[in-house]
Amino acid sequence: MAGKEPTIMTTEDKLKAYKEATLPLPKTNRIWPLYGAGFENLGVDHQPIEVPMPTYGPDELLVRHDACGHCFSDIKVIRAGQDHPRIYRNMREDPVVLGHEVSLTVVGVGENLRGQYHLGDRFIVQADIYVHGVGYAYGYEIQGGLSEYNVLDQRVLNGDHGCYLIPVQPTTGYAEAALTEPWACVIAAYQLRYRTGLRPGGKMWIIGTARAKDHYTISAGFDEQSHPAQLMLTNVPGPFGEWVRQRAAELGIEVIDVPQFPDPATVETDDSPVSPAETVSSSGKGIDDIIVLGADADIIEQASPNLASYGIMAIIDDQPMERPVQLDVGRIHYNRWVYYGAQG
Repeated sequence: MAGKEPTIMTTEDKLKAYKEATLPLPKTNRIWPLYGAGFENLGVDHQPIEVPMPTYGPDELLVRHDACGHCFSDIKVIRAGQDHPRIYRNMREDPVVLGHEVSLTVVGVGENLRGQYHLGDRFIVQADIYVHGVGYAYGYEIQGGLSEYNVLDQRVLNGDHGCYLIPVQPTTGYAEAALTEPWACVIAAYQLRYRTGLRPGGKMWIIGTARAKDHYTISAGFDEQSHPAQLMLTNVPGPFGEWVRQRAAELGIEVIDVPQFPDPATVETDDSPVSPAETVSSSGKGIDDIIVLGADADIIEQASPNLASYGIMAIIDDQPMERPVQLDVGRIHYNRWVYYGAQG
């Protein structure tokens, strides 16, 4: 009896089956784990590794990463390793799989999701994922696009802002779709909103330095219509300090004398990145507005870590600083810190 002729698929047939997610799934999954700082810790012996194909539950999706862009944020994680502000775990024991600029296809649908998702559905990911206010960014806390296959659970499908998957048209190219996230960053860069005054009901800290003047004025945000709830004072010069205290008493503002700089480790601040859905205000942790009277580089470096998310530091001086200042660029980016300089 003659054997059955093997099915021969043309290139066109293979492409169609790939798009429709009807090809047999492999037994293993290739990933690029990052075990620490440096490219020498990416993969094993500079190669990806093979791991068992992931299994998915009734409320999960199995997806195939079709394309993945490499963001400079990925380079920052590779350079910083465990010290990156978005890495909260031991990378040696639980490595990070990078890649948040992804385009993906659904290749497996959990039983409870079969009316909502189908094989071949295509998506990109809104990578800044939050669940109960905790960040689970794709390619950081959740395995990212430097893996062939991945399981998407309810963190992605039903997070704080709903589903973090964005549908892709069937005619859109894989690489084209993966470029959506970086292009969105470009557009967002021209639409950022910054607070331009003292935060009403917030926490304010005025710090005097050896370069401080005797007299200053606060033109807005320190009156009956709007003012902070708490005011911290450190070495504020006499005449201005007296005026600030008197005005604070009239407005019912709590005044706290801070003779020495607090250790940032003892001040509750927002170490995690802010949620994109947050308004331009802090969550109440840290200090919203820090005003430094005199451009003292040492004091700026000491005070900066105490800023809250969306915090502002205003540096008042008519002369340049004596040296460059070391600032945490990661917190400027992820916690939206802003630094202003003015002559008065």
